[in-house]
Amino acid sequence: MRTRLLSLVILAAIGGCSSKPKVSDPPTAAEKKEEAAAAEVQKPRPMRVFDVNGRLIPSDEYVAGVRLPRGVELFRADEVTHVYRMRAPIDKVLAYFGPMMITGNVERRGKGAVYKRASVRGAEVNPTKVDLSILEVGSNLVRISVTELPPPPTHIPGPSHTKAAAADTWRTLD
Repeated sequence: MRTRLLSLVILAAIGGCSSKPKVSDPPTAAEKKEEAAAAEVQKPRPMRVFDVNGRLIPSDEYVAGVRLPRGVELFRADEVTHVYRMRAPIDKVLAYFGPMMITGNVERRGKGAVYKRASVRGAEVNPTKVDLSILEVGSNLVRISVTELPPPPTHIPGPSHTKAAAADTWRTLD
């Protein structure tokens, strides 16, 4: 009697389990609208890259003291060089970085520019010097490269030490 009862309970449990989902009524129009509204709310909105005046918006990302604009994508990086790509007109990118950089050496290269030994406006007293290049690599595609430069030496030898070192080098060449 117990075995029959136990076997009936096991069969009922196995019979109650099914891999097929239960068929339910199709969703109503109101339920479909609610699902669509919930899906729309959950979708992340694309981050705006340009403000209402058409200028690039700064991001929260910094590289060697340089604040990058929104929309940049890291292309490659090592210890001192960081290369980014961005889909934007090159004149907009130059208008973003130009006022930010302080240097007396700007080289024009095609539609782009290279800022040599530049520092960032508003940086600390002893800012990191960088070489910043902004070059057009395709239709509406810009390459932004930031290269950190080493700091100047803390001890600069005087002229007498430099002349003595040069004389010693000439003497050992013979």
